[in-house]
Amino acid sequence: MATSGTYNFNLDIDEVIQEATEMIGGEETLGHTPASARRSINLMLNEWQNKGVLLWSILTTAVTATSVETSLSDEILDTLAVTYAVNSSATDIALERIPREEYHNLPNKTTTGRPTQYTITRGVNNIALFLYPTPDINTGILNIECFKQLQDVNRSAGQNAQVPKRFLPALTCGLSYHLAMKRPGVPMDRIQMLKANYDEKLAFAMEEDRERASMFIRPRLGYI
Repeated sequence: MATSGTYNFNLDIDEVIQEATEMIGGEETLGHTPASARRSINLMLNEWQNKGVLLWSILTTAVTATSVETSLSDEILDTLAVTYAVNSSATDIALERIPREEYHNLPNKTTTGRPTQYTITRGVNNIALFLYPTPDINTGILNIECFKQLQDVNRSAGQNAQVPKRFLPALTCGLSYHLAMKRPGVPMDRIQMLKANYDEKLAFAMEEDRERASMFIRPRLGYI
């Protein structure tokens, strides 16, 4: 049996929209549908990031820690792990993340030395990282493993969503459900079927998009 020998299948946004509208069935609508569909895709991608950490959105970035507070790029949503080194060639030391309340209750936040802990404050558009103790040098390097906001979908033709190909079934099924809710005349049982199909495809994709390494859970013990 002959096969293609290629692995290039993908869908641009225009094809995702077409596939989704075909799933809805009925009379096809034009006009504002592409703009409405792109808006739904962007909302859906944001929703996915609320459901959990998407592995393809993880990256490691290095920033110089010159003071107690370090503002991070507005495309960073949160941190997963942070290490500190006194310079770019030194050994990384893992920092412990503490809750904001615990950081707030520290009696002397101006203590200087090599940082051992950090906390995160998340604003509307960006996040800031606070170190404790305050770095006693201005050459320290923070290596931050973080996850980023997925890129916007702002064009239909010649543009792809920033998702792996394995998430395309969830993307197209999700879009069909969201568009069906906005299209007049779609029967409720059809909308419910599209939602069930979307939920199933997304669950499969999220289950596949996981860390394969062994995980050990160790409780954090404290004393009162």
